[in-house]
Amino acid sequence: MMVSYWVDRFTDWGWWAVLVSIVVNGGINLIGFLPSVAITAANTLVWGPWLGGIVSWLGEMLGSAAAFFLYRLGVKKAGLTRHLDWKWVRSLNRMTRQQKLLSLILIRITPFVPSGLVNMAAALTTIPAWIFLAATAVGKIPSISLEVLISYNLTHVESNYIRLGITLIILALGFFIWKRGRWLVPPYETK
Repeated sequence: MMVSYWVDRFTDWGWWAVLVSIVVNGGINLIGFLPSVAITAANTLVWGPWLGGIVSWLGEMLGSAAAFFLYRLGVKKAGLTRHLDWKWVRSLNRMTRQQKLLSLILIRITPFVPSGLVNMAAALTTIPAWIFLAATAVGKIPSISLEVLISYNLTHVESNYIRLGITLIILALGFFIWKRGRWLVPPYETK
């Protein structure tokens, strides 16, 4: 229903719809807890998987960047410091730049972690903006690709039902392995 609304709008607006899609997707990402899958599906239907995926990625990048800078500015303007004593903030702040980059990439590619949570968490730390943006750029690629693949296969299910089935099985298997493998991750330090 929501997808058809956006498909109709994007079709009516021509190439202006690319800009509208990027801004709407950015706004959804800025809010942080609304899923952008309807916009990604509409982008895929209107412009195909490649261009639709790129447009979705640009929108998510715009929203994540805006959220990061606005959250960080808000924390600074409000003079908040309590978060500096939180264990996970201290752990992230002590990491090297390379460790921060890799940690953010890993959390970005982890399924089911809300983008808004990652944006807010990064804003509370001393992670440099360029590391946040680089990690977001790389980390968003797998999630956008998966959304595009599922959207495309669902809308062309007659010819892509096998690929859709394989994708969903791999996704379910990955989720199961992730849930079972959490015991492998060491807990936060207690100091």
